[in-house]
Amino acid sequence: MRGAVRYLAGGARALLLGVLVHAAAVSAHDDHGVAAPTPNGGLSWDLLKGTRAVEWRDAATSRIRLRPEFTPDILAHDDRVVTIAGYMMATDEGAPRQSRFILFQFQPDCLFHMTMGPTGYVDVRVDEAVPMTDRPVIVQGRLRLVREGRDGVFYRIDHGRIVTAS
Repeated sequence: MRGAVRYLAGGARALLLGVLVHAAAVSAHDDHGVAAPTPNGGLSWDLLKGTRAVEWRDAATSRIRLRPEFTPDILAHDDRVVTIAGYMMATDEGAPRQSRFILFQFQPDCLFHMTMGPTGYVDVRVDEAVPMTDRPVIVQGRLRLVREGRDGVFYRIDHGRIVTAS
């Protein structure tokens, strides 16, 4: 009996160790690193993340999609010029300059471990193509809240421009 208890205790330790190792690995991927700071007078990512993503079924394709339920605070920014900081991800991979890119609060490091959902990025379209950088940038442009999109985008900035790059 004593051997069985020792075996179970050893098994419990191994299980606990396995859980802790897995938790550390998960938190390493969930820890997105340093957030791009909110510029003075700029739009905060916390405000954007307040939007609720609601599932709905697309009758034409039978696919489950997400639609936004914007808070009154974010609705007040619709169709207004905003300033926001973030990290760029190219939409035209390999092109040295981009006229459209995705802006994230945290620097994207792996496409397969990005778990922030549609409130964690902004689709940015600039009038003049800009060079890619892995440093945080400050973008200014007209915020459009995408209410009826089918592509998973809740936020778009049109006529954007890079104000500063760190």
